[in-house]
Amino acid sequence: MPPESVDELDLELLNALQITPRAPWSRLGRALGVDPATAARRWERLRTHGLAWTTCALGPAYHHAFCLAYVRLRPLPGALDTLLAHLTARPEVLYLHQLTGRWPLLAVVAARSPEDLAAVLATAVEHAPGLARHRADLRTAGHGEPTRWRLRALGPAQRQALQPPAGPAADPAPPRPHPLDEPLYALLREDGRTPLAELAARTGASEPTVRRRLGLLTATDALRVRCEVAQSVTGWPVTAVLRCSVPAAELDRTARALAVLPDVRLSCALTGRANLLLMLWLRSLDQLPSQEAILASRHPEVRIEEREVCLRTVKQLGRLLGPGGRAVGHADAGPAVP
Repeated sequence: MPPESVDELDLELLNALQITPRAPWSRLGRALGVDPATAARRWERLRTHGLAWTTCALGPAYHHAFCLAYVRLRPLPGALDTLLAHLTARPEVLYLHQLTGRWPLLAVVAARSPEDLAAVLATAVEHAPGLARHRADLRTAGHGEPTRWRLRALGPAQRQALQPPAGPAADPAPPRPHPLDEPLYALLREDGRTPLAELAARTGASEPTVRRRLGLLTATDALRVRCEVAQSVTGWPVTAVLRCSVPAAELDRTARALAVLPDVRLSCALTGRANLLLMLWLRSLDQLPSQEAILASRHPEVRIEEREVCLRTVKQLGRLLGPGGRAVGHADAGPAVP
């Protein structure tokens, strides 16, 4: 098999890691019916060729602690690459997509507060080389994020075997700050499967302390470890971006309902006339009209204002992406742990 392709077992492994990104190889192997060494070897091949990687994001428990702006940008004629290079280098830019339509670029920019965001937009966006125009909308609520999107390679019994045992309900509030939080987040953002022993060695804390703290951060949804997959090998290689308007009284309910649809990778509420942003991963471009028809029949309150297709994603949560969405390098990105 060519090193930059995947087979069914690879997809099953990736699906398993989406469910439980830090599970030991023994547990993953049992669920997949393979030797743990086989699972580990396959993961290493996928990671080495940029087809998959694990990382870490701030979870919903911390979403109130920073602002996200979805910024649409229009470059000057012939200046697309210049503008892309500038935005890619900015750590405040979490995601960077090239789209069809009137606004060829979409950047997701993070800051601590609206005031900080104003400063970031002034320094990172408004005076960016090659920029003609831009427009920023703030995220008011996130209802579905990429962490929830799943491949569909595993059967019900396999998925059940990978689910962690039910424990006591976690406190939804983020834990009190601890000196370990920021270094743990930085290390896991680089590699979400970094072993506990290495996390302990690199933070200077004991392994039991790291285990307890990481368990608390993940149980309270302060941090979310996630497995990412190059889109070209998922079976859903097309990204559609829909900007919709929904009556305010129905926005929360509608955004939540849409977030759980299998093809929806992102559902969030925004300021502006188009107050709902959806990102869908599709098997083919001709699937878009049928998805819109389903959306219209189930949610007639939704009006699609604009539809775009993502031509490529350049940056994604600390990873630089190349052809096919493969990881080709690291980049600084994202707010620090509050």
